[in-house]
Amino acid sequence: MGDVLAVIVPIFNEEEHLKSLVEAMAPQMEAITGKGAWKFIFVDNGSTDNSPAILEECVAEYPGSKCITLPKPNYGAALCTGIENSEADFAYIINVDFWDENFLRWGWINRHQYDLIIGSKRADPTLNHLAPYRQFLSWGLNTLLQLFFGFIGRDTHGQKILRISSISPHARRCVMQRGQFDTELVLRAIRAGLWIAEVPVPISEHRPARNLMLRKIYNNVRDIFRLRTVMNRVPWTHTVRYHRWAREDILACKLISWKQVDDRHP
Repeated sequence: MGDVLAVIVPIFNEEEHLKSLVEAMAPQMEAITGKGAWKFIFVDNGSTDNSPAILEECVAEYPGSKCITLPKPNYGAALCTGIENSEADFAYIINVDFWDENFLRWGWINRHQYDLIIGSKRADPTLNHLAPYRQFLSWGLNTLLQLFFGFIGRDTHGQKILRISSISPHARRCVMQRGQFDTELVLRAIRAGLWIAEVPVPISEHRPARNLMLRKIYNNVRDIFRLRTVMNRVPWTHTVRYHRWAREDILACKLISWKQVDDRHP
C-alpha cells in the first residue's frame, strides 16, 4: 500500500465554511494523492454552532475520515491531537479558509525529501494580501523569533506538510498551546536537524479577524517569553537543514535530486 495523507483541520464555529472546504478540496486530494490515499482528520475545538452536525456528515461521506472533539478552543491542542490520531504516513495541516492546491501538489511530490514543509505567507511579499496591520503583526512575531531563538525562516504559522514519524515525537514534547504550538514545533524540528523546506503561498483576507490586534500583540509577546523559557531547555543537536524555494519552483512541481544533498534517501 502507498503513502496515506491525513488532512488535519482544526475547527471552531466554522459552519459557514466547512461544506465549501470539503467540496473544493476532495477532488483535488483524489487527483494529487490518488483514490483512497487520503482522509480528513477534523478536530472540533468545542464549537457552539452547527459545525458538529456538518462534520458528522463530512465524515460519513469520506471513508477513513474522522472527527475528534475537544472540550474547549485550543489551537495547539487541536493540532497535537490531530497529529497523534492521524494514523497516516504524512499530514497536511490547514485552516478552513487557508490552503493552497499548488503547495499541496509540490509537497506531495517531494514528501520523501523533507520532514517538514512550511507554507510561508511571508516568504514572498507579492503573494501576501493581508491587511497591513496583520502583516505588521506577523513581521513583529518573526522578528522576535529571530532575535530570541535564532530562527532563520520567515514563518512558523499556517499550512504545513509533515512526515508523521519524524514530527510526532517532537509534537508530544511541545509545551506551548494555542497559537504558539506550531512555532515551538518548528523550532524543535530545526534544532533536531530535521530536513525542512519553506515555500511561499498566497494569502488574502477571507473573513474578519476573530481577535483584536491589541489582544493578539499582548498574547504573542506573553507567549514568546514563555516559549523562550521552554526552548532554553531544548539543545541544538545538529546543524540547520533548511531550504527555501521560490513560487516558480512550486508551480513547476520540480523534483529535486536528494542524492546530491543526503545519501540517506535512496
